[in-house]
Amino acid sequence: MSTATNADLIALGERFEKLLLEHMDAWLEWAPRMRAALAEVRDNTAALAVAIQRNGCDVAQARMSELERDMQPLAEKIIAASATSLGGLRAKALVALWQAYPAHASHAGTFEFGDDGEASRSLFDAVAEMTGLTPMVRELEARLTADVQLKSIDA
Repeated sequence: MSTATNADLIALGERFEKLLLEHMDAWLEWAPRMRAALAEVRDNTAALAVAIQRNGCDVAQARMSELERDMQPLAEKIIAASATSLGGLRAKALVALWQAYPAHASHAGTFEFGDDGEASRSLFDAVAEMTGLTPMVRELEARLTADVQLKSIDA
């Protein structure tokens, strides 16, 4: 059990939120580049590495990795801490949002919560509403949806 105070948890959440938004920008730069590289080389894995480097996917991936190195220790502290306020709950919701990113560049345009019964998504939506994250979640999902539409244009 963590000894972080609620104020510490809220401060960690604020730092994490900034990184999360940067990470989403990097992810949305990476996803269409990865799809383009995959489309270029469908059955030729050697050409995939060349396509990834040529279209800048590797640079976007490097930025994502850099952000993840900063985000992971914050996420671990946030997960370990007890939330005793809406600010603490918000910090935990930010980590859940990060963990719900689509697993692949080809995605359905929504966050991927880890259960088929929609319980996690329902809980997350309630937390987002209570903590004021709903506008951010809707904006990020709109960006994911736009990326899916880009994907269908690229196909």
